[in-house]
Amino acid sequence: MTKSKWPLLITIFFLTLLLLLSQPIQDIFVFNRTKIHEGQWWRIFTGNLTHSNYFHLILNLAGLWILVFLFIDTLKSKTFILSTLFISLIVGFGLYYFSIELHTYFGFSGTLYGLYIISAISAILHKDYFTGFAVVFLVTGKIVWDYFNGGNSSSAELIGVPVATDAHLYGIIGAILISVILYWNHLNTVKKTHNKMTPPHF
Repeated sequence: MTKSKWPLLITIFFLTLLLLLSQPIQDIFVFNRTKIHEGQWWRIFTGNLTHSNYFHLILNLAGLWILVFLFIDTLKSKTFILSTLFISLIVGFGLYYFSIELHTYFGFSGTLYGLYIISAISAILHKDYFTGFAVVFLVTGKIVWDYFNGGNSSSAELIGVPVATDAHLYGIIGAILISVILYWNHLNTVKKTHNKMTPPHF
């Protein structure tokens, strides 16, 4: 394993640890509209760290580690960290301001879906077109399907709560915003590299 892969693996390890440690004390972290109204604003962010049960947690952790092994060659640790923070906030604020019928929210899946899109875009920018476009197509298709069909009933039975399809949609919105920034930075990098390689004209 190359040295450049270790930062992402270490980041994922600590995120895994954070999700595991958050489960026993989820009552103080879970997205709860009443508690947020009372001033506990941290729940807008930390609700993404909680899960309805341990099976729900294991499902999201499996998805997280699959993401790592799919994109370990093209995803930077810094991009992953900043994207996780940003998307989690987008999901939390989206649920709070636009999904007012939702009182309680558990799960990392909204953020995770967004991370898959960002990782796929990063792969495409690194010329791994097959993996990148395949993941964008599959993830986007699943989210659209779940959103218009009220989520997967079998998944809802396993995790013990309805699937929060709105959270998945907000995760994708956050991912699109970050993807625009990634693409813009990529264009600037390519332009700078081209300028350095192009000899001056006289």
